[in-house]
Amino acid sequence: MTWRTGFVVLWLLIPGCGGSSEPADPGTTAQRGDLVSITSSTSFGVTEVNAYIAALAVLGVDISALNGTTYGVSLRRIVYKTLTPDGRLIDASGVVAYPIKSAGASSPLLSFQHGTIFSDTDAPSSGANTDTALMALAGSGFIVAMPDYIGYVASTAEIHTYVHARGLAASIVDMLRATRQLLASNHVATNGQLFLTGYSEGGYATLAAQKEMEQNLPVEFPITASLPAAGPYDMLGTALYMVGLATNPNPEYVGFVFKAYDHWHGWNRLNYIFQSPYNTVVATYYDGSQNGGAIHAALTTDSSALFVTTFRNDFLGGGETAIRADFASNDIYNWAPVTPTRLFHGEDDDVVPYFNASNAASAMAAAGSTAVTLVNCTTSMPIPRGHAECVWDYLGQMFGWFVPLASNL
Repeated sequence: MTWRTGFVVLWLLIPGCGGSSEPADPGTTAQRGDLVSITSSTSFGVTEVNAYIAALAVLGVDISALNGTTYGVSLRRIVYKTLTPDGRLIDASGVVAYPIKSAGASSPLLSFQHGTIFSDTDAPSSGANTDTALMALAGSGFIVAMPDYIGYVASTAEIHTYVHARGLAASIVDMLRATRQLLASNHVATNGQLFLTGYSEGGYATLAAQKEMEQNLPVEFPITASLPAAGPYDMLGTALYMVGLATNPNPEYVGFVFKAYDHWHGWNRLNYIFQSPYNTVVATYYDGSQNGGAIHAALTTDSSALFVTTFRNDFLGGGETAIRADFASNDIYNWAPVTPTRLFHGEDDDVVPYFNASNAASAMAAAGSTAVTLVNCTTSMPIPRGHAECVWDYLGQMFGWFVPLASNL
């Protein structure tokens, strides 16, 4: 979750070039992870890629780990098959960017999960943005897959599976399967390494996918390293925190959480949870047509006016056990990862509270994991080291850890 109005976007706009339609054969019997189509293809030269890398440096991102070799990049927007939390096979979409290397050269694969977006036009494959960090990673030698998630672009008819473990994990796993099909059809080789990372909602999505891969798909997806950052891994605790705030400066995110969970867990209780007229806003504004600013303006920062008093008191007081149980079912911190994992978080983050990372690290150690490290944000920006302020340090941490571990860059 990127929990700020006018949040820090991980993609900065630098114009791309070209574009074409390149259909792919989805096969006769559709299944999860099938590549359905390539909706556009764009190529970037080394000079353009270097401009993306330079833009990160200007923003203060530590890119010293990069070895100075830059490749041109091929960027493909794809549609693929994935499974919704209620078991339906649907089309989803995302972006794949890979370095243009000599024939036969291989590259590590990196799954990069984006933070909260509200508008469909902000999704990675919408064509409106090109993610700066994605281009820098691909230009330095990684194959990068970035899913839109369920609810955007090819799946805009669906409610986004916002910080919902099963829905996010499925969209990432199936995106990687489709990416491998795309790479094979274009004779692009992977070297067997797989890296996972993301910030905010992307941090939650990263850890959810890692948990799914380690526990259910370890042979198909052996992971080299994982860097989940600033995610709400304790969803019940985070929901209680949000509802308990007297003044919430970002009500658009609270509404998004409850809208998604109301839909995917079948509560049908928005009119009981939110006071009028905010119940109608939550019910209708999260369809991808509104941006965060519009949703923020339509809600209120006063939690006593936003929530129905009875619901709020019951939820905070230990009642509403079914809703509490659904939030708890999306907690993803109480297990023992075997993948080298760094949980990055800012200690002053009052948007996605720091306890999400500190409690996760403690719980994972207690469960027997020796692979998890808690990494605190050390941004040189003035304190607080909060949610938005720590984005650039996170990117530097990602380059600084992943690049030395990666082969064939």
